[in-house]
Amino acid sequence: MGQLYSKLEEFWMSFQKETGILILGLDNAGKTAVLYALQLGEALEYTVPTIGFNVETVTVGNMNIKMWDIGGQTKLRELWPHYFEQANGVVFVVDSNDIDRMDLVRDELHTLISNKELVGKPFLILANKQDLPLAMKKENMIKRLRLDTVHSSQWHIIECCAIKNKKLKYGFEWLANHI
Repeated sequence: MGQLYSKLEEFWMSFQKETGILILGLDNAGKTAVLYALQLGEALEYTVPTIGFNVETVTVGNMNIKMWDIGGQTKLRELWPHYFEQANGVVFVVDSNDIDRMDLVRDELHTLISNKELVGKPFLILANKQDLPLAMKKENMIKRLRLDTVHSSQWHIIECCAIKNKKLKYGFEWLANHI
C-alpha cells in the first residue's frame, strides 16, 4: 500500500508547477500586505515597512509560487534588477490613493516593463487601497500609467484592498494562468 501511495503522490506532484514572482512597487504601496494576505488567506491588521525583502511560498491552484516582496524605497529599487532573471512574472502594487506619486509609479513601471529580462513576462498590476476615499479607479489608472502603450508583455490590472484581502485571488489566478 505504501508503494501505491508513493506512486500516486508522485503522479499528482507531476502536475505541480513551481515558479517565482516579484512583488514590486513604491514604498508604502502594500506589497507586504499582498504577500501575507495571500499566504495567510485572511485580512491583516497591519504590516511594517520592508527593509530589504521578504520571501514566502504561496500555493495558487496547482502552482507553488515563491514570492519575493522587495522594498520600494528609492535605494532598494536599485536592487530590483538583481532578481529579474529568476522571475516568471511581476506583481506591481500601486497605492491608488497616492495621486501625487502616480507619475513616478508610471516611470518605474515602464522601466520594469521595458527591461530585457522582463520583456514577455506577465505583469499583474494591483490598484491597491481601493478602500480609501481618493483611490484612483482602474480606468483612470490605465490612462495615467499609459498601460495602453504596453505591448511587450501581457498585463492585467485589478482593483483591490490588500489588508482586507479583497480581490487579490482573482489577480493571482490571472497571473498563474499566464505564466
